[in-house]
Amino acid sequence: MKKFLILLFCLFLCSCRPEREDYFVLEFDDYSLAVGYDDMNYLKLVFEADLPEEMEANEEMKDIEMTFWGNYFADIDLRNPIDETISPDDAILSGLDLYLPNAGMTTYKLDGIELSSSVKENCRMFDGEYIERNGYACLITRQVDQKLNVVILHGDILNMDQDELSRIEIYVE
Repeated sequence: MKKFLILLFCLFLCSCRPEREDYFVLEFDDYSLAVGYDDMNYLKLVFEADLPEEMEANEEMKDIEMTFWGNYFADIDLRNPIDETISPDDAILSGLDLYLPNAGMTTYKLDGIELSSSVKENCRMFDGEYIERNGYACLITRQVDQKLNVVILHGDILNMDQDELSRIEIYVE
């Protein structure tokens, strides 16, 4: 009996799904999204997207336009994590490309820390990798359940101040 309980306990530990807080959680105004954790049902409480009726087993859908009150503000990627056909509403959010000027929110937080308007400042706060190529960007990564959770903060390459935060990209690979 004791061996059975130990085996059951080990099985339980191995099958634990990561918590929402293990992923990067992006908050803006009164909303929050955890790429890699939240599903389309959660997103549809506030946001809208045109989706097909079904998603095939292990299918990925890329660059789906999301709207908020009829205004385009982001592209998302969805992934069906199981081996059967499901409704896209049950698919997991696997990528988010948020355009700040289109979103029009007032504050943005990553893991509860308010983002500044400067890519360089944000990079220092999160100990990310600052990249200076055709514009400025900051790469922040975290390992979650044998997958890489990535945040890229992009500067505005069309602005005089290219360090101004204009786009937030989050994905899980």
